[in-house]
Amino acid sequence: MALSIRDILRRGPATSKALQIEADISQAGVSRQLRALGDSVVRLPGGRAPRYALARNAFGGDDRLPVYMVDADGNNAVVAYLRPLAHGGYFVEPLAGMPPVLLGETGHGVYDDLPYFLADMAPQGFLGKQIALEMALRSPDFPEDPRHWNTDHIGRYLVSNGDDLPGNLAFGAQAHLRIRREPQAVGVADFPALADAVMGGAVPGSSAGGEQPKFTAYSAESRAHMIVKFSPPGNDPVARRWRDILVTEHHALEAMRQCGVSVADARLLEVGDRLFLESQRFDRQGKYGRMPMLSLQCVDAEFTGIGSNWPRAMHALEQKGMVSSRYVYEAEMMWVFGKLINNTDMHLGNLSLGIDGSMFRLLPVYDMCSMGFAPRGGEVLPYEFVAPEALPVTSLDDKAVAGIRSVARTFWHNLMLDERISPEFREFLQRGNPAN
Repeated sequence: MALSIRDILRRGPATSKALQIEADISQAGVSRQLRALGDSVVRLPGGRAPRYALARNAFGGDDRLPVYMVDADGNNAVVAYLRPLAHGGYFVEPLAGMPPVLLGETGHGVYDDLPYFLADMAPQGFLGKQIALEMALRSPDFPEDPRHWNTDHIGRYLVSNGDDLPGNLAFGAQAHLRIRREPQAVGVADFPALADAVMGGAVPGSSAGGEQPKFTAYSAESRAHMIVKFSPPGNDPVARRWRDILVTEHHALEAMRQCGVSVADARLLEVGDRLFLESQRFDRQGKYGRMPMLSLQCVDAEFTGIGSNWPRAMHALEQKGMVSSRYVYEAEMMWVFGKLINNTDMHLGNLSLGIDGSMFRLLPVYDMCSMGFAPRGGEVLPYEFVAPEALPVTSLDDKAVAGIRSVARTFWHNLMLDERISPEFREFLQRGNPAN
């Protein structure tokens, strides 16, 4: 007995010719059955002859899920539809205004799994863990650790909760309806209570990445969206160490600015018994506007698969014509500087890219700090660090590296003069500049 077109397509995509053979019907018969299936049939691009696939419902929604892009003024429009496919995988159906890079490495918009730009919006880091715990309380099938979420968990979360995620994309009609929700303005005096709430399991703001405790907020003072990191309360060794690391981030941003690299605007604030580092979000514009932002990790995984350090991943993207040499140079400068200030946390998820049509651009540096001094398993180790004499190969010439070494020496010197660092950190720095 011949199979129906629907049954055949449930097993995977097929051309009209293949459908004729397997269903044992004429071309006119195939066309008639495809028309009868209506919008549930997806025509996939690529190849000499079009292939047809069957869509399926996913993430508690239908088989055609909108992807919105928000502009700098807070206006949003559908730029694509995500079509979950019955045989597995997804198809990004592009509309006018969609950046070509969202079609992925194939350029056809066909993905074996959730498209990289949506997977990158999944909860991660410190706040991601808080979100996962909250989702697990609401729906027991959600794992308490976001690293254990599967595609269905991520998709369901984005559809139902993803109205304030990093970047300028929103997924699903519910998120779209909440994009212009009035942000609640907070002042500096509110920071201690917000920090206490976060440590108690609340999730104020979006799922900004990174393992350091933080929250996001809309500043009543600057009328801008901020990411706020904070130290533990009190003056015990762990609290002092995290305060020191926040101070290093403040000075690292100032040092990178001297190198001509774009950095986030930030300031240190001592409120109550905590130290706060408030940084302006560069994926937000004004009250409602948003700017594109994707991690180098997800872009690298989709387009090059290098999975290495910043310079190698950026060079690979440059070779594919996806970033300019200027951004490769800046990424290398930041990476060398990080090596000289004991930043041991320069993974691909800690560098972000904006979208420029069919290319990417480097976004301001963030999370640049002396993370190598961080407590390990709650234990505070003595201060020890000597900047490496030999750096792994980059395309920077000796003059450029010498210039970055000079900036690093200034970084360590300014740290030593900062009254906010701990006595043990100052004693370490007084023994000699680690960059010399």
